[in-house]
Amino acid sequence: MMNVLPQIYSDELLYSVLARYKHMCGMQSRRAFLKDVYGQSKMLTSIFFPQYLERFRQNLPPYSKITVDELIWNHTMFPFYTAFLSKERSDSIHRMMENGCGKSIENLVGFSGGKVKSYNRLRYCPRCYSEDIDELGESFWRRLHQVPGVLYCLKHGTSLKSTIVPSTERYADYWCADGDVCNADVEDDTYDERIVELSRAYIKNTIFLMDGDYKKKELPDIVDFYVDRLREKGLASANGFIYMNDFVHQFLQFYPSHYLSLMQSNVDDSQQANWLRLFVRNNAKNRSPLRHLLVLQFLGVSAQEFFHERSATGKFTARVNHSPSFNLEERRNAWLKIIETNPGLNRSQLKEIGKGLHTWIYKHDTEWYEQVTPRVGARKKRTPVIDWAKRDEECLALVKQAVESILSRVGKPVRVLPATIRQEIGVRRWLDNRKLVRTRQFIKEATEDINSYRIRKIRWAIRELERDGVNVTVYKVQLHAGFGGNNKEMSKLIERVFHDEVTL
Repeated sequence: MMNVLPQIYSDELLYSVLARYKHMCGMQSRRAFLKDVYGQSKMLTSIFFPQYLERFRQNLPPYSKITVDELIWNHTMFPFYTAFLSKERSDSIHRMMENGCGKSIENLVGFSGGKVKSYNRLRYCPRCYSEDIDELGESFWRRLHQVPGVLYCLKHGTSLKSTIVPSTERYADYWCADGDVCNADVEDDTYDERIVELSRAYIKNTIFLMDGDYKKKELPDIVDFYVDRLREKGLASANGFIYMNDFVHQFLQFYPSHYLSLMQSNVDDSQQANWLRLFVRNNAKNRSPLRHLLVLQFLGVSAQEFFHERSATGKFTARVNHSPSFNLEERRNAWLKIIETNPGLNRSQLKEIGKGLHTWIYKHDTEWYEQVTPRVGARKKRTPVIDWAKRDEECLALVKQAVESILSRVGKPVRVLPATIRQEIGVRRWLDNRKLVRTRQFIKEATEDINSYRIRKIRWAIRELERDGVNVTVYKVQLHAGFGGNNKEMSKLIERVFHDEVTL
């Protein structure tokens, strides 16, 4: 059982709470930490959708009154990603988070199959970080800053920054939002006023979803709502037929193309199967909450107004108000041309090249499609035998170069860790392969302990201040190094480094 639990801050990810707990207890072993928190040492861990929360609750100190419901709704990404899912599906995901299911929940909310991806690194606001250090003595990971499409901190109007901390790994380690991965340097933002305006409205709608104060709507009701609002804008008939071309055209006029790109939601108006056309049809396709908010914003409706709307008339069917771009013969010739110019490709590969054309022919001219389309499968190349000794030597050279680059980098020092080495090289976790014996040993030896890193950062801060002609004091070094001004432990360490420097 856990003897203590750090104070949980508003909008803090549970992952962040556990990272601070791990740091507070000085735990190094991930397995020992999981055993302490969850009662088992081997399990999938997720930053956004943690599981086995009932076990976690039972392991909390006796004085803790927090419930599983509070954890899920206030300290995970559950309310955002399930906002537009059915009640049945949302309840199922809630149960999986509470009791565990042994598989990734991210796949169930559309992470893997969806076109809108979550950010693959944890993000933060440098001004929030600076304020936290001054007021709390520490900082933490905020949920809102991890939501796809949130470009700014609404409180400070500051662009969010990415860290080296991976957010989507299935066996994630626990990183605190501290000076090892965050800093107070504010980056200039280059977005124009229209993008800022759209972004702020999006963030306000996101905050409403994260608060979770709404009643669920089923997909048919959601689509009916959209049709009603399109009708009010003259983009659907009295019977609910959607004028698709006009809808797409006005949507693209409302949103700048650069903003849609930032929101991972570009619309190709030449494609008959772009996401926007499919979005207002009653089908079972995954729909990102980000895109729901984009559509609502276009319709002039806030998330709060949408969820408090009681009923909608909707539509009977939908039609596209355009004449066919090709007749049957032209479509056949176009498909034959794709087959001819791409010999050896299988059907799936041909489909990727001519998506819209393939869909139409397969639906309306199936017999002819089966006759002319080859079933050839792409030959699997024989996997070459890997010379692991040679691979180890090559990787070792890359790792040595990466460590040298990290240590000689201009600006605030970055701690030498396996994660920062991987990031410097631009690879993921394959450096951990057991067959890379010398590489793994070098990484282990090169990894900086926290004290060595802090001393290196203190020395850097002293040099920077001296170069700028500033009178060097412990307090100024503390601030310049990013430790905050109220950390007594850091003050003592800085004084010790001062003494060593003078002695030398």
